[in-house]
Amino acid sequence: MNKKLFALTTAFVLSLSVLGGCGKSEEAEVTTEAQSYTVNLSENSMIDKASDVMMSKDGKVMSDLNGEWIDPAVAKQRYVAVMVNNIIDAMPQSGVEQADVIYEMLEEGGITRLMAIFQSDYTGIEKIGPIRSARHYYDRKALEYDAVFGHWGQSIYAQHEFEMLKDLDQLDFNGKDGSYGFRASDRVAPHNAYSSGENIKKAIEADGFDQEKDPKYKKMFSFNFEITELENGTAANKITTAYNEGRKPWFEYDSESGLYKRFQYGEPQIDAETGNQLAFENVIIQYAPHRNIKNDQVGCIDIDFTGKGEGYYATGGKIIPIKWEKKAKKKHINYSITDGLLDNGAKKGKCSDYGVTQFFTADGQPLKLNPGKTWVTVFPDDNKEGIVIE
Repeated sequence: MNKKLFALTTAFVLSLSVLGGCGKSEEAEVTTEAQSYTVNLSENSMIDKASDVMMSKDGKVMSDLNGEWIDPAVAKQRYVAVMVNNIIDAMPQSGVEQADVIYEMLEEGGITRLMAIFQSDYTGIEKIGPIRSARHYYDRKALEYDAVFGHWGQSIYAQHEFEMLKDLDQLDFNGKDGSYGFRASDRVAPHNAYSSGENIKKAIEADGFDQEKDPKYKKMFSFNFEITELENGTAANKITTAYNEGRKPWFEYDSESGLYKRFQYGEPQIDAETGNQLAFENVIIQYAPHRNIKNDQVGCIDIDFTGKGEGYYATGGKIIPIKWEKKAKKKHINYSITDGLLDNGAKKGKCSDYGVTQFFTADGQPLKLNPGKTWVTVFPDDNKEGIVIE
């Protein structure tokens, strides 16, 4: 066994011995590359570097997307990330309630678009969308998850990424994968483009993409074993993310369900297929640099996810300041300084070579999310006054 792994596992087991008398315990298995141990898990215990240790319970493992206990075979499968139209003409959207993680980011014109990320049991979703075109910073975020990236068209910069990033697997329902998308008759284009979970699976198979995560896959999130109240958190019953005067979505904490419910355009944001309002255990706000791409004719922007930054994490009606960091062996193109021009250099490397965002508490400890769905708002770091917490 690798020395680092053995030391980590041993320290973990010893720490559990000390904590074993505190609170309710349950039996679980800690699995490493070579051995597995059965231990008693205190309800307050946690692993700081769970990427080195896989937790199992009753034959299931913890999902690194939502913190739930899932079948090991499902845990090995790749995620699917789908671009979703988010302007008022596209409301209500379909299939988004079943996403485990949703990102919201700006694009040109001051509007936002969503990227919904699904665990591998997405095949039963009959309608996902409306699907819209890709922007390059969304495909880079999908790459962090080693997700297959679905979209309906793309910007010139995203197209360039598709050509240059060898390990980015993407589905274009307005191009090479057109037979796996469909248009609904109750809406006008471009707000009527959809696919289904089954069609996405067929498209992945037809394109010959790997269906299991890359061996070098690195997870982004770590989770508590159960719902845990934030220490030193301040009250956050309403969180408004005012990107600009015309774009002010918000979340309201529902004490009965213990979830943050999502609102936009003056009303609850619901899923058209279920009629349910979107609700999340975790809300992350990630401040990141937003830059205009010089000489771009349509006003495309660039969002930089590398380096370090700040943000907030809210759960259970409370919020804390957080930090984030993304280190990478390989760098993406900085389109904001290319004068709208593209280079021809192929970018070869595994998904993890471009870095995976890690989140930390203000004192530098790894951030632990609560098990459940997560919404991530990526917000301009020069507009912090746009985040209003009540």
